[in-house]
Amino acid sequence: MTGFKGMMEASAAERRSKVVLALDLWGPYDSRLARAEAVLQATMDGIAGVKVNQHLLLPYGLQGLKGVIDTCRKERLPLIADLKLNDIEATNLNAVESLIDFGFNAVIVNPFVGRDEGLGKVVEWVHSRGGGVIFLVYMSHAGSREGFGLRLQGGEPVYRVFAERARGWGADGVVVSAKSIETIAEVRGVVGKDCLILSPGIGAQGGKADTWATSQADFMMVGRAITESDNPAGALRSLTER
Repeated sequence: MTGFKGMMEASAAERRSKVVLALDLWGPYDSRLARAEAVLQATMDGIAGVKVNQHLLLPYGLQGLKGVIDTCRKERLPLIADLKLNDIEATNLNAVESLIDFGFNAVIVNPFVGRDEGLGKVVEWVHSRGGGVIFLVYMSHAGSREGFGLRLQGGEPVYRVFAERARGWGADGVVVSAKSIETIAEVRGVVGKDCLILSPGIGAQGGKADTWATSQADFMMVGRAITESDNPAGALRSLTER
């Protein structure tokens, strides 16, 4: 399997890990980036990929993240930009072009924006560069049901529509909360086996690693349980053992 899915599976097999490290660090700007790089160095042998969001992208920008990007490239760790892109086509294309050019391997997008003049050409362009597009299907915070759990006329929930779009539009993966193995199973039934399921919410948001392990998800995305630990490598080991 080539492309982003193959890249993730190869990294997972090499490191015997299903953890995507979410480098979503808080704290003073003059030390946040150094802390992120230290956590990455301490855990990179035991993770399958890395996710970066606005915690680092906003204050430091793509050029400021060169150290993180270079480390991921050198270690063959897939690097995901968690922007939840939800804009018009021109803006989305400009964003993914910058991300891929600077060394990211995949981007998380919001399928709410639609396909025509929204995400259709984004998926095509990212695939032409060997990258991946991950659709946001069900988030892990308490209020996620207020949006993703809404039901359309006829009773179909929004998250299922988004899963159907992921399958139909050629997404490489979907984000589905780790806190509901039932929802993960339902989404798996929609997207099939050629689409990765990445699950946030373990640790600080109440999701349990041992419960997630019984689900049909491919990867868990974990941030604070590792990044806020005094011993990130030890926290990672404890998590994967559970």
